[in-house]
Amino acid sequence: MLTLHVEVPYGSFRKSYARSLAETYPLPPPATVYGMLLSLVGEGFRRRHVGVRLALAFSGTYGNGSQRHSPFPRVAQTLRKLSRYKYGEAPKQSEQGNRPDYIETLCDIAFLCWVDSAQETNPEPRLEMRLREALETPEKITRYGVLSLGLSDDAVNDICLVQKPTGDWHRLKPSQEGSLELPVWVDHVGSRHTRWQRYELEREPVTPTEPPLEAYWTVIRPPA
Repeated sequence: MLTLHVEVPYGSFRKSYARSLAETYPLPPPATVYGMLLSLVGEGFRRRHVGVRLALAFSGTYGNGSQRHSPFPRVAQTLRKLSRYKYGEAPKQSEQGNRPDYIETLCDIAFLCWVDSAQETNPEPRLEMRLREALETPEKITRYGVLSLGLSDDAVNDICLVQKPTGDWHRLKPSQEGSLELPVWVDHVGSRHTRWQRYELEREPVTPTEPPLEAYWTVIRPPA
């Protein structure tokens, strides 16, 4: 098992059924975090590390050390111009011009990610081993592009290995009664095979001195 500290200045994690208003999930979904980890090690096959377990905890303080008023990252709403040509509406573009596009963005995202490869179903090397190699000897990794959390615009500012976490962290706990529903595996062709899981973000922050308990882990796997 290893622990990663991740900082992203801003990111948008569009809800699966959002339309004209691009609502974001209140937290980066496990499926998105898994995709970022695959990108970090240069892996293009999504099922390569099926069975890996992730546990997440989100920072209770801002980068300057001040306490957050909410365990969730702040949400900003951005108004952009969107060309209608892109969506096959050339006549409307020439008559009406660009249309407004509203998108929600999370700000000051910082979280811990625990990675456990003990239950991976494919042969070695495990994701744990590859992540450690990518961070300790990045010159050995073949990959391209800027590391991002989701959209290519949402670049990761910092990612590093952590031996002993410090500070206050709100743990994300899988719970059937949880108020959050986040995707664990996304069907990019349609939505039929997308896997969802309910979670609760704990209101009281803790300083994690031990590995996460069994109840806090999420297994990354496609639908049966």
